[in-house]
Amino acid sequence: MPRLTVDLDPEQVRAIVRDLDGALDPVGYVRLHGGVNDVYRIDLAGAAGPLVLKIYADEPEWIVAKEALVAGWLGARAGLPIPRWLRVDERRMHIPFRFALTTWLPGVTVRSLIGTPDIDDVYRQMGALLRRLHAIPMSAYGYIVADGIRRPQPTNDQYMRAAFEQALRQFREQGGEETLAQRLEEQVRSSLPTLEHSAGPVFCHDDLQQGNVLAEHDRNGSVQLTGLIDFGNARAGDALFDLAKALFCCGHEDPRSPGPLLAGYGAIDHPEPETALRAYTLFHRVVMWCSLTRHGDTSDGPAGLLRDLDEMSR
Repeated sequence: MPRLTVDLDPEQVRAIVRDLDGALDPVGYVRLHGGVNDVYRIDLAGAAGPLVLKIYADEPEWIVAKEALVAGWLGARAGLPIPRWLRVDERRMHIPFRFALTTWLPGVTVRSLIGTPDIDDVYRQMGALLRRLHAIPMSAYGYIVADGIRRPQPTNDQYMRAAFEQALRQFREQGGEETLAQRLEEQVRSSLPTLEHSAGPVFCHDDLQQGNVLAEHDRNGSVQLTGLIDFGNARAGDALFDLAKALFCCGHEDPRSPGPLLAGYGAIDHPEPETALRAYTLFHRVVMWCSLTRHGDTSDGPAGLLRDLDEMSR
C-alpha cells in the first residue's frame, strides 16, 4: 500500500497545536517511521509531554473517526497504554489533509527489536496482550467503521461465509487464477463447519504485529511493552480470527515469533484449533494478496502469497 507523505513546515505545526490549546508551544517535530499514514511526534516547551500528529489520506473517509471511536472503546481495558485521541480535524484548514492529534507513547516498535536477546519474551507479552483484547466482548460480528459495526452479523458462521465470499470474489476480479480460486473455495467449504464454533464476538485488533506494538527497557534491563497503536483494521470477530492474523503477520517478519506468541496467549478454547487457525490464515492470505495487488505492489509479496495459497489448497 502506498505511503502518504506530507512535508510540514513549522508554521503549520504551530497552527495545528495552537488550535488544540493556545497555551502549547511546539519546539520541534520529527517524522516517525513505519505505517501507511504519515505520523509526526511534536515536542512541546515546558513540562507538557509530546503530541502525535497522524495524517490521513482521503480514503477511506471513515478511518479518522473509526480510530478515535475504537480508542475510546478500549480505554484502559487493553491493560497497556494506548494513545488518547485529543482532536480529530477534517476541515483541511491548516494542511490539505485530515488529521488527528493524540498523546504520545514512549518506546520503540517491536520491529526494531527483532533479533535481540529479549525478543522471545516480548512475543510472549504480545500474546498475553492479544488474550486481554479478546476478553473484551462485542455485540455482533463485523467490521468496525466510524459509527460502529458495519452490517453486524449474529453468528461467526454467517459473518465468515460472507467474508470468504467477498475475499474470493476480489481475488478473481484482481486476476487470481480461476483453478486456484476453485481449490480455495473447496478448502473453505470443508472448513466452515469448524468456524461455527465460536465463544462469541470479541474485539479484534486485526493488525497486531511488530510495527504496532511499542516496548522499552525498564530499570532492571528487561524489555516491557509500553503501548499499542493503529486501530484502522479493528473489527468484532472470533478470537482465533485475530490470533491467526497475528501469527501470520508476526511470523512473516520473524519466523521465530509464533511459538512464544502462542505461549503468551495461553490455552485455546476450540475443539479443532489447528483447523480453525488454518482456515483463518487462508482468509488473511487471500485478503493480503488482494490488498497488495490492488495497490500495485511489485515485490515478491503477492507471488509468495500465491505460492502459500497454492500449497494450502492442495
